[in-house]
Amino acid sequence: MILTLVALSFTGLFVVPATWWGFAADILFRSWLAFIGTVMAHEGVHGLLGRTRRANTFWGRLALLPVLVPFTNFRGTHLQHHRYTSEPGKDPDLFLDTPHRWQLPFRAVAMPHQWFFWLRRRGGLPPGHPRDLVLNYLAIAACYLPVAILVGPWRLVTGVLPVCILVSLVLWIPFAHLTHEGYSTGDPAARSHNWFGWLAYGFSFGLSMHREHHLRPHLAWIEHHQLVERDPQRRRIPRRDIWREAPPQAV
Repeated sequence: MILTLVALSFTGLFVVPATWWGFAADILFRSWLAFIGTVMAHEGVHGLLGRTRRANTFWGRLALLPVLVPFTNFRGTHLQHHRYTSEPGKDPDLFLDTPHRWQLPFRAVAMPHQWFFWLRRRGGLPPGHPRDLVLNYLAIAACYLPVAILVGPWRLVTGVLPVCILVSLVLWIPFAHLTHEGYSTGDPAARSHNWFGWLAYGFSFGLSMHREHHLRPHLAWIEHHQLVERDPQRRRIPRRDIWREAPPQAV
């Protein structure tokens, strides 16, 4: 899956749309591919892409190529998000919790890049992290430099920048900020929310099952299909199950 989405993402850069609707279709399709890449990288953080740390790191880095994000920082912060969900000063994803709603889109775009500074503030970077980060960025540059030479800098910028922005907005607002809206620090089951229905599940490759993921992080995205719930009110537009009381925890 990762090989396919990365190949399609890069191949799409060599096809220059001739119309505005063709350009829009190109951006939307490659943004969805890149979004799924971030979901696969998320699987890698939890050790679900391979049997070894090296395998998960390799596939995680590859999956994030379309959005120019280093896997190194993501791996270093996401497990902290699970350990300290919604706890001020401990959860790196609380960067999205702002009283000013107009700031949210800008924070969503900045989210994957602020992790480095969060790690540095939290007592310094882990050993080997700076070196790994530099190598990760060099690998990203090495992949895109030949593309820039072949298609030109303008096509590269107009083909990649809108994708990165759109993926950030779709990933961090509906599937991160809204799945933790309220930022509860009470019962673990109340700290996250799911999106109802198969549409949200299929579009996000399981990322819609956010509460279930926090309660059962050992399950791969495809294993959450058995936990998908239909909206009791059968609304066509997907909505979260935040409205109801969280299910009790198993003893």
